[in-house]
Amino acid sequence: MSDAPIAAGPPLAAALALAAAAWREFRQGRALDRALEWAAAQVMTPHPRALAAAQDVAYSAARHLALLEALIARLAPRPPAPPVAALLALALSQLISRRHPPYAVVDQAVHAAQAVPSTRKAAPFINACLRRYLREAPALHAAVESEETVRHNAPRWWIDRLRSAYPQAWTSILQTQREAPPLVLRVNARRTTTDEYLRRLRLAGIAATRVGAQAVWLHEPRPVADIPGFAAGEVSVQDAGAQLAAPWLQAGAGMRVLDACAAPGGKTAHLAELTEATIDAVERDAARSARISENLARLGLASDRVRVIVGDAAQPAQWHRGPLYDRILLDAPCTASGIVRRHPDIPWLRRPADVAQLATQQARLLDALWPLLAPAGRLLYVVCSLFPEEGVEQAAAFERRWTDARRVPLPGLQAGEGQLLPVPLTAATAWTVDCARPTLHDGFFFALFEKR
Repeated sequence: MSDAPIAAGPPLAAALALAAAAWREFRQGRALDRALEWAAAQVMTPHPRALAAAQDVAYSAARHLALLEALIARLAPRPPAPPVAALLALALSQLISRRHPPYAVVDQAVHAAQAVPSTRKAAPFINACLRRYLREAPALHAAVESEETVRHNAPRWWIDRLRSAYPQAWTSILQTQREAPPLVLRVNARRTTTDEYLRRLRLAGIAATRVGAQAVWLHEPRPVADIPGFAAGEVSVQDAGAQLAAPWLQAGAGMRVLDACAAPGGKTAHLAELTEATIDAVERDAARSARISENLARLGLASDRVRVIVGDAAQPAQWHRGPLYDRILLDAPCTASGIVRRHPDIPWLRRPADVAQLATQQARLLDALWPLLAPAGRLLYVVCSLFPEEGVEQAAAFERRWTDARRVPLPGLQAGEGQLLPVPLTAATAWTVDCARPTLHDGFFFALFEKR
C-alpha cells in the first residue's frame, strides 16, 4: 500500500501530509527543497494549494526544529516512528506559529494522519499530544528552552563556531537566522530605475523600502508571479548583499569577464545589466546552467556577449580556449552559513568536517582560476558564509600562496574588511546614496584581489 501523502482533502491537512513526507527525507539528510520536490512527485493529483502550503509549513518548522524535537521528547512516552514524529513536529510548528486557530490545526493534523497508511493508527496519539501541548505549552517551553541548542535552533558545534568567531555578535546572528527571510528584489537597470519602480509599488499599494542601490525590500512576501514587473524582466529576486558582487567587480566596457560557479545566474545577469563587458558564465551542472539562460532571457539579456558554458570551474583546461580575463567573479561553493534564514535546513544538514572540506574546494578553485586572470586584472572571491575558514582565513592563505596577488580594499570599506553579518529585519533602514553597503542583507564574505 502506498505511503504517499493524500491528494485530496482539506488544504491544511493535505499540506501537513505532504510536508511530513518531505520532513522525513530532510531528517535523513536530504536538502529541504529537494525533499519537497520528492514528496510532491509522490502525489498524482495534489490539492491546488497544498504544494505551496507544504513548503511554507516545512520551512516554518525548520526554524523551530530543535524546539519541536525537544517538545516531542516530552510529549511522547517513547520516540514515535519517523512518519508519526514528522507529522507531529509539523503540527506543533503550526500551533507555535499561530497562523491558524488551534482547534483547526489539531483537526487537520488528525485528518492528515488518517489519510496516510503509516500514520493512520497513530491519529489518536497525535490528537492527544497536540491537545496536551495546548494545555501545558508554557511549562513545556520553559522546560526545554533552557537548552542553548533549543533557544538558538542550531547544533552545538554550529553555535560554538559562531561564538568563537563573533564573541560580541553570535547571539544576534543566531536569532537573525531564525527569522523568515525578507523578499528583496534587484531592479534591472536596463529596464527601469529603482526610484521609478518604487513609485509603481506605491501606486499599487505595496509597502516597500529601498535597501541598496538597486535593492528593494517588499515588506510582505508574495509569489514571484504576483511581483510587479517580474514576468517582464524588470526585477529579479536577489539578496541585497549578493547584489554587491557585480558593482564591486568594477567591470568596464570591452572587458572579458568570467563568472565561475555561475548558476542560477543572478550575478551573471547583474553584470550584464551594469556593463557592456563580454561574459563567460561557467557552471558544471547542465540543468542548473539552463537556469542561467532562462534568467537571462527573462531579463532581456540573452546575447552574443553572454556565453553560458557547461564546465567545471576547477578544470579550466576542459573549457577555456580564449585569451585571459580582465575580471573573474568566483562565487564559491560553501557551507552557506550566512543565508540560514533563507535556508533554515542548512545547520542540520552540515557536519563539522564540511567546513574544512569546502575550504579545500574553495582553495582549489582559486588556484585553478588565478592563472586565467590577465596582469592588472581583478578577481572577486565571494562566499555566503560566516565561518572564517571560508572567508578571512581563506583570503589570507590565498595571498600567501600567490605572491602576485594584492588584496584591494572594497568600495566604502577598509583594507582587509569584507565580512558582512546578516542584518535583522528590526535593524533594517532606508538606503541612501551615501551608504557604503545595503541596509538589509544576509551574511557574505568578499575579497578583491588584483594581479600585480
